[in-house]
Amino acid sequence: MTHVLVIDGTGRGHAICDLFVRTDPSVTVYYGPGCDALTDERIVPVPAIRVDDPRTALEFLATHPVEFVFVSHIDALCAGYTDVLSAHGHRVIGPSRAAAALEASKERGKRFCAQHGLPTAEYAAFTDAAAARAYVRQRPYACVVKTDGLTPDGDGAVVCETAAEAEAAVDAFAAVQGEDLRLVVEERLYGREISVFALLDGEDYLLFPTALDFKRTLEGDAGKNCDGMGSLAPHPESSPALLEQIRRDLVEPFLRGIAAEGLSYTGFVYIGAMITATGLRVIEINTRFGDSEAEAVLPGVHSDFTELCRAVLRRDLGKSLLVTDGLVRCSVALTQGCVDPTDPAAAPGWPFGPFTTGQPVLGLARFPRDSARLFYANLRAGADGRPVTSGGRVLHVVGAGRTLTEARAQAYRRIGAISFPGMRHRTDIAAAFEAGSQLPAGAEPAVVETGR
Repeated sequence: MTHVLVIDGTGRGHAICDLFVRTDPSVTVYYGPGCDALTDERIVPVPAIRVDDPRTALEFLATHPVEFVFVSHIDALCAGYTDVLSAHGHRVIGPSRAAAALEASKERGKRFCAQHGLPTAEYAAFTDAAAARAYVRQRPYACVVKTDGLTPDGDGAVVCETAAEAEAAVDAFAAVQGEDLRLVVEERLYGREISVFALLDGEDYLLFPTALDFKRTLEGDAGKNCDGMGSLAPHPESSPALLEQIRRDLVEPFLRGIAAEGLSYTGFVYIGAMITATGLRVIEINTRFGDSEAEAVLPGVHSDFTELCRAVLRRDLGKSLLVTDGLVRCSVALTQGCVDPTDPAAAPGWPFGPFTTGQPVLGLARFPRDSARLFYANLRAGADGRPVTSGGRVLHVVGAGRTLTEARAQAYRRIGAISFPGMRHRTDIAAAFEAGSQLPAGAEPAVVETGR
């Protein structure tokens, strides 16, 4: 029996653990901190591990040896998990702390793109609000204003229609950050977003299926940006020609840039991009898989993921193939809204304001094998052992089918059997793509070869 350790505690983390145990019958996954509401006998939560403190993982590994550690949470990467565990002799998959700065600092990520030929929007970085406002007024285009660092409930980006809106966004960030203000102001891009994923071994890569993330909190793509209310995979515009463009313009320049800067980078990269009238443009670089895209992409992967990780550690990923089932998947996030919607004083819930956790979650019992998949995010075992909510995004429900209509129907049918006080979700995830043509199975090839 093989043992591995996954460092995460999100729906993405659960999807990665599931990928390990589903594709490799010999592996048991320690999942730290994980989710103690999980009941899979081969996914073992380790709540003593903290994503912000690699010493907690070292203490666990001292008595629970594993073949390797897979670090997939950005907070853990920024805390130097890969560096610390590697220094203590453990085999680790995950970008170094220096490489994770490509996500942790938007200015660093933008500068990396500019220096290494990844197409991106025009931008400037600021530590002074007055200078940022002046820049906005001088630009002949609409802007996006972003806080430079990580934010707990989303990407900290304000998409603006006018200069006045952009100036107001600058002022809002300045009011919160004060003398520590760090902003990126960039040209607003128009088109359709696409989430690009690749597994890296430091020298080569394996391209994973693309996805479309629905970041807005309200119906009709309204409301504030958040971590994601659902995803669709594969991306509705995916084609062999687009995949080749992704390789040429995004993934391969990224890998060359990593090598040129001497950054230690293994594991997943997630390049958020826009399909514009003039080609692909990078919006952001993320140094881990997307969440909620992982829940829609990874269930379609059928290659032995333990073996792929071994190839990463051997640095011969170029000899591997990624086998996928070609099905369409639609993921919908269930979030913790206000507990008493009749109370006018009640908080609107995540991500708008305070919310009350500890709500009992019903309807998670196993359904037939062909039913939708459930990936646990902010769930925990309550005092009586039954699951209760523990945060904003509680659960991801994923439907699959040969068409988008089938996938959406399966996801929303399964949601109908789940309930908890204050449960909120978008009812229109991917609905706009049902009109006209359907997404057929095999929109991306069933076998995706390595990049080079």
